[in-house]
Amino acid sequence: MSGAILNGRNAQWQRMLARNSWVLGVWLLLGALIFWYSTLIPVFGQFQIVSISKNSLPLIYLAIGQAMIVIAGGIDLSLGSLLLLSNVVAARFMHDQPVGIVLLVAVGVIVGIGLLNGLTGYLISISRVPDIVVTLATSYIWSGLALWILPSPGGGTAPEMRWLFTGSRSGIGGGYLMPILMMALPAVLVFLVSRHSRIGLSLYAIGSHSVAARLAGLNVRQAKIVSYAIGGAMAALAGLATVAITGTGDPRFSVGANATLNSVAAIVLGGVALSGGEGSVLGVVATAVTLIMLNPILTAMGIDSNSAQVIQGVLIAGVMMFGGLAALLRERRS
Repeated sequence: MSGAILNGRNAQWQRMLARNSWVLGVWLLLGALIFWYSTLIPVFGQFQIVSISKNSLPLIYLAIGQAMIVIAGGIDLSLGSLLLLSNVVAARFMHDQPVGIVLLVAVGVIVGIGLLNGLTGYLISISRVPDIVVTLATSYIWSGLALWILPSPGGGTAPEMRWLFTGSRSGIGGGYLMPILMMALPAVLVFLVSRHSRIGLSLYAIGSHSVAARLAGLNVRQAKIVSYAIGGAMAALAGLATVAITGTGDPRFSVGANATLNSVAAIVLGGVALSGGEGSVLGVVATAVTLIMLNPILTAMGIDSNSAQVIQGVLIAGVMMFGGLAALLRERRS
């Protein structure tokens, strides 16, 4: 009897490892990159850890939001623009305000942007226009609003808000506890919602096969709205992190476009299938940090910025192709 129980537990662990092998792989890759980076520079300590963790926060949040939308069978090309919108709203209305008002603005931005993107999900579900078309259009709308609210870089936030995301009231230096905590809390919360709630499991089911999910009685429209609302809330959190890190708002369209593309790259590298219904937000956290680390690693190797950009693109494309090949092999085996 005890042998049968032991065999059953071993089989369960093997299934768990097989199911999360990609997530474990990207975290091991991140660990290897951090170790390699520590050997390339004269000193690796608290300053480098703080720099990596806080600069990764906006992309981590965007990647988590993008992952939830893609898992549900969609894709959102407007998340970078929503980052800009939340960034400039926060910078304009938090500037020279007491901490109480700053916190109210932060909560309002997260809720407001979440509802706004949830409305985008609703429009997609009732119009049946492809997600990529609708979100490409809304990306220009949100970018235009951002420019209207703050025509040029400016504004600011309270020292307490900067401390929350950077570990320093000035946004410079500080400890790594707060950035890592702000990295872990949203990721764990969204992971628990996606894996251990009815609506989270519905997102996976609908992303895997929307018709079958509808026939099984799942509310496809509700899942679409929830996934986009989560994506919007995470984009708002990315905007708040950006204003905390930089100390200002920045409405430039190129910033949002790059952020959107990087979020898509992060989820693919993190094991989220663009076809939907597969992947984990825990994997995209590691790949988001990895993408942020590529540039300083290449710089530490003595490679100029132009060549580093080309190498970074080639590496991302190569890993994405490898990930697609691995997914294809898994499908054939199954």
